[in-house]
Parts: sequence; C-alpha cells; structure tokens
Amino acid sequence: MESLVKDFVEEVEAENYDTQNFGSSLAEIKKDGAVKSLEPMVNMIVKAIGENKLAQATLTLTDADIQVHLETSVVNLPLRYLNAMKKMLADDDTLPISVYSIVESPDINASSLRIDKVASADDFVSHQADMATAIATWLDKQLDQIKENQEKKDEDEDTETTDK
Repeated sequence: MESLVKDFVEEVEAENYDTQNFGSSLAEIKKDGAVKSLEPMVNMIVKAIGENKLAQATLTLTDADIQVHLETSVVNLPLRYLNAMKKMLADDDTLPISVYSIVESPDINASSLRIDKVASADDFVSHQADMATAIATWLDKQLDQIKENQEKKDEDEDTETTDK
C-alpha cells in the first residue's frame, strides 16, 4: 500500500480515516497479557488496510495515564502531527504506508511519546496472525520503561524530601 503525500495529507486533514477506541486496564494486561487487548486493534487496522483506508486504533488504559495507538502513516509521527509531516514531505512523493505503534505516557520519556514502526501495511496484513504478539512484546517493554521511570521519579522525590 502506497500513497501520494498530497493525497495522504488531504485524507488526514479531512479526518477521512477509520478510528476506533478500545479500553482495557494495566491490571488486565498484567493478568491476561497484552495480546488479548491488542487483537481487536490489529483486526481493525487490517480491515482498514484491506479497504485501502488510513486508520487509527487507540487503547486507553483506564487505570493508568497511558494510551496505546496503532496508526497507518507515511512517516513515524502521530497523525495529529500533520503540520510537522507537511514540512518534511514533498507533495508529489509516493511513499509506502506503514503501521506504527505509539505509546503516550508522561513517564515513557521526556516527550511523553514513543513511536516505532511495526511493519509495512502489506506485511502487517500478510503477517496478521503474528502482529498482536509482536506488538504485545513491544508494549511490555514500554510498560517496563514507564514503571522504571516512575520508580526513579519516586526515588528522586524521596531524596529531595530527605535533603530538605
């Protein structure tokens, strides 16, 4: 799947892409694993790609300040960063569409955003059976990083309190 940048920009500006929101909790993911929560998102993205549409699936963790997105795009930026994309892309370029996994949390890193390419849209569809597991592995790493950063922040706050 490919898109002319000009067409991609028009679709995103018009919000002409499939969106679906899903809910889960950090506790559920820890108990059951992330695959169960990610499979409906993967299916939604595969369906959109099959219809030659752009898509965004969002998983909100109801017991944590964490959102996970799967998005189709021509570049590794969230769709809401369209203005930044327009500055770096030429309208007449034709670029492949890929699927990106995004985690948003104030504790993931300084920008509160981590984005990684999962696969090209075509590979995502042809390897659909493996995608939820691959993304779950990625998500587990991100959740570990969030937990580590939260613990470090808590330690730093404890140190500041005892220093006073």
